Amino acid sequence: MNRKAWFCGIIGACIFCTLSVLTGCGSLPLKQYYLLNYIPSTQRDRLNLMAYSCTIRLRDFDIEEAYNRPQIVYRQSPFQLQYDYYRAWAVNPARMITDLVYKHLLTAGLVSSVIRRFDEGPKPEYELSGMIEALDEYDSQELWFAHIALRINLTRISDGTSLYTKRFDLRKRVFEHKPENVIRELSSLMEFIMTRAIHDIDLKLAKEYGVAIPPADTSSAPPATGEIK
Repeated sequence: MNRKAWFCGIIGACIFCTLSVLTGCGSLPLKQYYLLNYIPSTQRDRLNLMAYSCTIRLRDFDIEEAYNRPQIVYRQSPFQLQYDYYRAWAVNPARMITDLVYKHLLTAGLVSSVIRRFDEGPKPEYELSGMIEALDEYDSQELWFAHIALRINLTRISDGTSLYTKRFDLRKRVFEHKPENVIRELSSLMEFIMTRAIHDIDLKLAKEYGVAIPPADTSSAPPATGEIK
């Protein structure tokens, strides 16, 4: 046996013994899978209780490449992202967010029809799209935050006019430092964003269809950026 083969054999034996010791002392932690989830409110703060007679096509949301992966992203500084091997999304995060938007649109009853593909229903008058810019948790010894940033766009298909575009960048403190609580607060932020977006799009469609708009009460308007208490 030459020296190289002998050396490789020794290394292999050492690795085998190490793994045997590790598995004998205790099993590795199991992967945990998470999903954003909430129950959308029904017609809350709607201007027009009747659905607008039109169809919105919901396009799958885009997502920044750094977040387009199954591992949940966390950071301990503004300059570094880390990926948690043992905590992952149960489905692709862009699909997960799109599914939540779809569920909220249906529950709100904003329009007569919401479709995901052009061939599955009436011809759409509008298209709703979005970009997920961040979906993460911020961890430090003292503070944990859930953080989500995304942009939502509504376009009139006939002429490509953008009727509505808004960027949301929100975070919420997680007081009990448990991973499941981060997911719960991210879900809360997503509901908050969609409630605001539905209200804003309601205003735009009211103008499109000549529905009387009551005087705006800006004192209670939820923020698009900052920390949610």
